[in-house]
Amino acid sequence: MEQPDTFRPMRMGMVDLSGITNASGLSGETRAWAQHLVDEYGRHVAHNTDLRRYYDGKVKVSDYGSKADVPNDQTCHWPAKAVDALADRITLERFNAPDGYDRATLDGILDRNNVIGGYNRHLVPKLLYGCMAATVTRNQPGDAVVRFHSAETFTAIPSPDGKDGVVGAGLAIARQELTPWSAGRMVPTIVNLHLPGNVVQLRQVAAGEWKADDGFTPEQEPSLYVFVHDGTGTLNAFGRTRITQFVRTLTDDAIRCMWHMQISGAYYSVPKLAMLNLLPEQYEAVVNDKLKYQMDRVLATEVDESGESRTDIQQFSGNSPQPFVDELRALAAQFSGATGVPLNSLGIVQDNPSSAEAIGAAREDICLIANRDIEQDKRTLERVIRAALAVQGNTTTDRLDEGALGIRAKFAKPMLFSDAARADWVTKVESVRPGFGKTDVAARMVGIDDADLDSVKSDETREASAAMAQAIFGGNNE
Repeated sequence: MEQPDTFRPMRMGMVDLSGITNASGLSGETRAWAQHLVDEYGRHVAHNTDLRRYYDGKVKVSDYGSKADVPNDQTCHWPAKAVDALADRITLERFNAPDGYDRATLDGILDRNNVIGGYNRHLVPKLLYGCMAATVTRNQPGDAVVRFHSAETFTAIPSPDGKDGVVGAGLAIARQELTPWSAGRMVPTIVNLHLPGNVVQLRQVAAGEWKADDGFTPEQEPSLYVFVHDGTGTLNAFGRTRITQFVRTLTDDAIRCMWHMQISGAYYSVPKLAMLNLLPEQYEAVVNDKLKYQMDRVLATEVDESGESRTDIQQFSGNSPQPFVDELRALAAQFSGATGVPLNSLGIVQDNPSSAEAIGAAREDICLIANRDIEQDKRTLERVIRAALAVQGNTTTDRLDEGALGIRAKFAKPMLFSDAARADWVTKVESVRPGFGKTDVAARMVGIDDADLDSVKSDETREASAAMAQAIFGGNNE
C-alpha cells in the first residue's frame, strides 16, 4: 500500500491573530501597541504572499498575447536565483573576542541558541522580504534566548530615533503548535510584544482567547533587532526585497517569452501543408485525419480526364525559435544588470567560454552588494550579542565590560567564493607577509574547520615536544 505524503512545507500566509488585542491582562498602553502591530502585520501579508509565489515559481501570467491549444506550464526560476545567489555569498563564520576575554558565557549563548546557524538559515527570507529580525528574551532558568524571525513571523515599527537595527516596538510569533482546539492547523500560541522596558508575553489558551503577562526589563530599547537589505534611509528603515517590481516584470516577460517559444516549437515541429483543389472525397479524408496526411511519407493525388493533376500540395516553412531565444537573452541581460546575478547563473550560455578574470568581474557586482549587507548586519549582530550577554549576566548593555563591547562578527569574504580562490589569496598574502600561512586565520581561509584545526595544532604540539626532547636528550646515546 502506498504511503501518504505526510510531510509538506508549511506556508503560513495570514497568521490568525484575532482576539489578541482583547487579551486579559493587557493595559491600555500595551493594548494600543498590540492593535497597532497587528494592523501593521496585516498590511504586509498580501505583498509577502505575492513575493513568495514568485520565489517558488508559482506565478502565472494573465495575458500571453496569443491563444493556442498547447498546454501552458511555463515557470521561471529567476526570482529565486536573485535571492539565493546573494544569500550564498553571505556567510557568518564566528564571533571574535579580544585577547584574554573569557569566552565561556559567549560560547554558551552561541551554542545553546545556534546563533550562527540561525542567522545563515534566515538569510533567504531576509532577502526575499527585505528584512528579518532577532529577538532576545529570558527563559525560565534565566538563560538568554536568541531567536531569528522572517517577515512571516514578525513585524515592527521603526525606531523614532532612526537607529539602524533598533525598533520602536515589535511583535514576534515565538511559538506555533497544533492544539486540541486548532482543527488540525498550526496556530500561534505564544506571541511576544517587544516594547521599551517591557516584553509582554501573550499566550493563546483557546481559540481566540489570549492572556498577557508583563516582563519588565531594565533596557530602554525593545529587545527585537531588525536586519535589513538595501535600506534607503529613514523612510525605508526595513529595507527592500530582492524581488523588486522590475524583477517581477522581467519574470513575467520571460514566462511570456518561453510560452511563445513553446507555441513556435509546436508549430515548427510539424510542417504545415496546404492542399488545394481537393475532390470532395479527398477533402473529407484529409479533414478526418489531418495528422496522418502531414506525417505520411507518400501523398497520392487525383488526376482529371486530361491526365493532369488537379490537387496542388504546398508546404509552409515553420517559424524559427531564434527570435525568442534572442528575446530571452535580452531579458536575462536586463535581469542580470538589475540584480548582479551573472548571466550563466540564469541559464544563459555564452558563445565563448569566459576567462577567470571575466568570471570574477561578472560576480563583482553581487559581491559588492553582499559586502554592503555584511557591514550592516555586523553591527546589528553585535548589538544582539551584547543584549544576550546582558540578559545572561542580569545587567544592562551599558554596563558590560570592555571585553564584551569588543566582540566582533566575522563573515567569509564574498569575493573568495571557492576553496581554490581562498587558498590562492592566502598564498599571495604569505608572499608579502611571511608567517601568515601558519596562522589560524590562514587555516580557516583554506577550509580547515575549527575541529580539524584543533587536531592539527595538537599534532604540531606533540611534534614540537618530541623535537625538543630529541634536542635535549638526543646526545646521551654516545
